[in-house]
Amino acid sequence: MHPQLNYEVVNVFAESPWGGNPLAIVPDADALDSVTMQLIARQFNLSETVFICSPDEGSEHVARLRIFTPDHEMPFAGHPTIGASSWLHQHLNLPNTFTLQTNAKTVVIHHNEGVYRLTLSGYAAQDCSFSNEHLATALHLHTNDFAAPARWMNTGTWQLIVPLNSAAAVNRAQPNLAALLDPNVDAVHLNIYLWHETDNEVTSRYFFNMDQSVIEDPGTGSACCNLGAWAHAAGLAPLSWHITQAASINRPNHLYLNVNELGEIQVGGRVMPFATGQFLLP
Repeated sequence: MHPQLNYEVVNVFAESPWGGNPLAIVPDADALDSVTMQLIARQFNLSETVFICSPDEGSEHVARLRIFTPDHEMPFAGHPTIGASSWLHQHLNLPNTFTLQTNAKTVVIHHNEGVYRLTLSGYAAQDCSFSNEHLATALHLHTNDFAAPARWMNTGTWQLIVPLNSAAAVNRAQPNLAALLDPNVDAVHLNIYLWHETDNEVTSRYFFNMDQSVIEDPGTGSACCNLGAWAHAAGLAPLSWHITQAASINRPNHLYLNVNELGEIQVGGRVMPFATGQFLLP
């Protein structure tokens, strides 16, 4: 007999069927080692898989999250944190406010009427060393498509946040990520977030590299956190923005971003169940 392990697949940041970003959730994962977690994430081949583990002994946190892409573990990611929060809240009959541990930091979770929000504070920023001419070439855009300087931001993971001056420019971009490796930033895996805001409505797209390929992720909570950090550093807080991501690839995601003057960043969205199952461990 092979040991069996339950899993669920949900769509995070979804507000319609087939929308959102798919996420595999593996609860009760304490018995799995890192190698097995990585193999399971590769088997699912989704942008991320989250493993729910016991919190540190003596802590008041609900769980510790381990987050894997098909080829590496991430210190923090938004859509796995939101998806795991929904699963924990519903299965453990939790209150509407609780905390989770990630490898990067503690995350506070709030639930209200079906929307799960994570709250972070503290971020690092670093100027982008590339000229607008180089960025334009790497993104297949024009130099006049940029609305403000691109910056590297880190609320849990480094990402290049690039403000553009129109939704059309966001949708027109075709990144060459190899041209965007920045030797001045400690970013092992390249991630880039393109966005445009008008009247508190944001159009965005997110790209990352995996196995020498450029992948577009449909819904990215960590990048939304870093957008909030960029906006705070730019003096735009307080703010309340609605982000639509990946509508251009027919996979609409809806995220809600709030940032206050102190730099507290809150990102949230809804979670829709999709599938449940079991897999057999060797």
